[in-house]
Amino acid sequence: VPVAPNHDTGARHAMMELLRQNKEMISARSRPGREGNKEGEVGEGAARGAQDASHGEVSPQDDSARSTADRRGEHPGCGGFSPESGRPESDGVIYGAQVDTFWVSTSAIMLCITYMLVLCVLGIVCWQFTMYPYEKHIIAWTIGAVFMMISVPLALQDIHFHIIHYCSPLQRHYIRILWMIPIYSVESWLALRFNEQKLYLETGREAYEAYVVYSFYKLMRDFLGDKPQALARLRRVRERTGRDKTRWYETPGACCCRDWRLDSQFLTRSSLGVYQYVFLRTVCALLGLILEQWHLFGEGHYEWDKFYVYYVIIVNLSQCWALWCLLVFYQIMKEDLKPLRPLPKFLVIKAVVFVSWWQGIIIMYMASREMLHPVLDYSSEDVAKGLQNLLICAEMLVYGLCFHYVFRYTDFKNDGALVDFLSEHKAVMKPPEDAVREMMPIDVLIEGKGYVDRVPKYM
Repeated sequence: VPVAPNHDTGARHAMMELLRQNKEMISARSRPGREGNKEGEVGEGAARGAQDASHGEVSPQDDSARSTADRRGEHPGCGGFSPESGRPESDGVIYGAQVDTFWVSTSAIMLCITYMLVLCVLGIVCWQFTMYPYEKHIIAWTIGAVFMMISVPLALQDIHFHIIHYCSPLQRHYIRILWMIPIYSVESWLALRFNEQKLYLETGREAYEAYVVYSFYKLMRDFLGDKPQALARLRRVRERTGRDKTRWYETPGACCCRDWRLDSQFLTRSSLGVYQYVFLRTVCALLGLILEQWHLFGEGHYEWDKFYVYYVIIVNLSQCWALWCLLVFYQIMKEDLKPLRPLPKFLVIKAVVFVSWWQGIIIMYMASREMLHPVLDYSSEDVAKGLQNLLICAEMLVYGLCFHYVFRYTDFKNDGALVDFLSEHKAVMKPPEDAVREMMPIDVLIEGKGYVDRVPKYM
C-alpha cells in the first residue's frame, strides 16, 4: 500500500527506530569476543537500517540477525532478561504471548481437549440415565458429574498455562499441586458409580494427598535455594532473632523432643517430618487395600481386631506432624519466603487435606451408629462412602477456584510476584517437554533413597 507523502517521514522514522533498538539488543547479547566492537556494529546497523528504510526495504543481514534473536527469545515479546539491569525486559507480555490474544492463541488445544472430555462425560451420563432412570445413585452420580465437568477443565487449564510458560523449576511444584483437583474429582466421581472398585480408587487419592503436602514443602525449600544458600538464610535468621534454636512450642513433639538447631539440623528434620507422611500414608493405604481382601481392614468399624482403627491413629498422627513441620518451617523462614506468598497456599492445601480426612471420619462414624440407612443394594457403609465422594466432587469446585488464584501461572510473568527470583536465577523459557519431564516424582524417589542410605548411621 503506497504511503501518502505527508506520512512518509513518520514511517521512515518509525522504521529507523525499530531497527536501531533491534540491533542494539542483538549486539548487547553478542559473544564476549565481539563486545569491543559493539558500538561500531550498532552504528553500522543503524546506518544500514536508515539507508534501507529510506528505500522501503530491510537488508538480508538485519533480517537474519532478527531471526536469530527471535529463536533465542532475545527480543521484546519473549521472557528474556536484560543483562544491564538483571530484570525482565518486556512489559505486559507473558513469555511470548500477548495479553490481548493469550486466551485464543495459546489455549486452542487445551480447549479442544476440554470440550471433548465434557462431551464424553455428558454422553456417558445420558446413557446411564436412559438405562437407570431416576435411581438415587444415578442422580448423585449426575450431580457429581456436573461439579467435575466444571472443576476439572479449570484445573487442566491452569496446568496447561504453566506448561506452555514453563521457565522455573518452581512451576513443577505448582503443576503437581494443581493436579490434585482433577485426580480428586475424577476419582470421587468414578467411585460414586463403581462401588466395588472404590477402595482401589481411594488408595490412589490418599497417596497423592501426601505427595501434594510434600510438593508444597519442596516448593518453599527450592525457593530458598540450594543447601549453602539455605544455611546462609538461616544464619541471617539467627542474627536477626538472637537465638540459634527453635522455641519449645515450635518443635513437633515438643514434650519428648529437643529443640532443633537453626542450621542443617533444621533443614533435615523438617524435610524428614514431611517425607514421613508421604511414606506412611502410602504404606497404610496399600496395607489397607491388601487386608480388605481378607476382610481385616473393617473400614468404618472401630474395633481393635480390625486394622481401620490403627490406620486412623497412624495416619492422623503422621498428618499432624507433617503439617506442623510445614508450619514451623514457614514460621522460621517467613521473611525469606514472603515473595512466594506461602500462607494462602498452605491454608488451602491444609483445608483440602484436613476437611476431606475428618469429613470421611465423621461420615463413617455416622454409618457405624446407624445414622445412615441402606439404599437399594447399597449398605450403610456404601452410602457413607458415596456421600463422602459426592461431597468431594462438590468441594473440588470450590478448591479449584482457590487454587486458580493461589497457584497462578502469572506469578512467573515478567512483572509477576516472583520476578526477582526469576532474575536471580536467569530464568529462560523452556519447552513443554521439560515441564512434563520435571513434574514427574523422580526427586521424591531420590530423596527417599537418601534417607534409606542414612539409616545405618543412626542405628
